[in-house]
Amino acid sequence: MTIDRLREVAASHRDRIADFCSRLIQTPSLPGQEMQAAELIMSEMKALRYDDVWQDEVGNVIGLIKGDRSGKSVMLNTHMDHVDIGDRSSWDYDPYSGEIRDGYVCGRGAVDIKGPTSSQVYAPFLAREAGLPIYGDVYVVGVVQEEVGGLGSIELGKSLRVDCAIVGEPSSNTLRRGNRGRIEIIAIFRGRSCHASMPDKGINPHYSMANFVAALRHLDRVEDPFLGSETFTPTLVYTDQTSSNVVPSELRLHIDWRTVPQRSPDEIKEMLASLLEKSLVDGAWGEIKVKDITLTTYTGATRNVPAHFPPFLIDEENPLVRIAQEALSESFSRKVEVKRWDFATDAGHLVAAGIPSIGFGPGDETLAHTNQERISIEEMVEASMAYAFLCHRLTNPVAWAS
Repeated sequence: MTIDRLREVAASHRDRIADFCSRLIQTPSLPGQEMQAAELIMSEMKALRYDDVWQDEVGNVIGLIKGDRSGKSVMLNTHMDHVDIGDRSSWDYDPYSGEIRDGYVCGRGAVDIKGPTSSQVYAPFLAREAGLPIYGDVYVVGVVQEEVGGLGSIELGKSLRVDCAIVGEPSSNTLRRGNRGRIEIIAIFRGRSCHASMPDKGINPHYSMANFVAALRHLDRVEDPFLGSETFTPTLVYTDQTSSNVVPSELRLHIDWRTVPQRSPDEIKEMLASLLEKSLVDGAWGEIKVKDITLTTYTGATRNVPAHFPPFLIDEENPLVRIAQEALSESFSRKVEVKRWDFATDAGHLVAAGIPSIGFGPGDETLAHTNQERISIEEMVEASMAYAFLCHRLTNPVAWAS
């Protein structure tokens, strides 16, 4: 009866959930420009009678629903920023229209991550409307600058302590218990500049880099049984020259390394430093660095963060996974699968801060960052109902004791 009542309440607010998602899409919020989206989320939380709503120093939005009794605390986590729209003419609809078409809300951020945000914001409201007890405090958060380094969740992990978190990246309403991390490495190759017509007068760093890239292909990869293999991919190359008739003195090669828990950042750096040393031609030198990012949020706060999303992996026997899978399966009247994400998420930052985390959200993840981005309204409503039931179950101390 409890689930039936919750389903009825969620269905009755279908149009409100879809409209909120549409309004969020109509509010562009590129990294560092989330202020209007933050104001919209805070306004919606207040309209839904949250017990408290506030912003922290970096601009994260935090809404609190106080528990009815002394129970576990839960964080529902999504981010407010999105990637750029790219070529507007390549879209079949205005990417900032939030158009509702054939049961979908369409536009940039629909899947990543304004649809999941809509579902999370409405979840504790639906629980209260359905008379479903929430035993401990529930924090619904929208964080800043996830797309460019995860600054919001890094900062939140320092200030907001909860017993567990649910990261709302799209998962087609299946449960996720892990993802590989991402670390951005910069390999620097230095030589001596000279006129290209007299190459013997200089030391060309291209040859050192060529040796390095060729050897990189043959490094052994660590395989995680659940997350899969780590990967290391050369992406961008920069030079200190703009003239084609000059041998540069420096090259910088960016490496996108998708990490697994079995390999630490320090081990990666040491391995690449050794490889670089073996790749240098006579007279050349170089170094390996983790890229540093300086980010300024819409509140004016500035932070330096490494370009590093840690991997996250929670054991399938962990009570958090068990409770969540049972709750979701009961919500949907079907067995909910436990999978992994193939992309990095803020769950890595939260786990690194000591907050056990799982992943669950509406939306087809293969549409994220594409010009076909859209999200099913029915899936959002289903997710909102499921988030509400998760808040009920995960805050209940009895569920953790069983």
